[in-house]
Amino acid sequence: MDEGIDFPEPEAAMAKLLGTRLSVDIARDAVQAFGGMGFVQERGADGATSVVSTLYRDSKIGEIYEGANEIQKWVIARRVLGRDVTG
Repeated sequence: MDEGIDFPEPEAAMAKLLGTRLSVDIARDAVQAFGGMGFVQERGADGATSVVSTLYRDSKIGEIYEGANEIQKWVIARRVLGRDVTG
């Protein structure tokens, strides 16, 4: 798209769906690995900050804006299965 070349709509939907799903899975695993510290903003008395919760929050919003992942699934299904099946 940066080069001005249009690419088919389902491929864009597939890329957005896979990319956002993968980023949320990785961020969720990081929160899980950090345990309770994965949800806090400050880690200790020295005021050091943790970015794990921010990464999860930012990756999760990616599934919502610029076309919710549920809508991307419909776009893909309509192209693959046709409008007769998906409505």
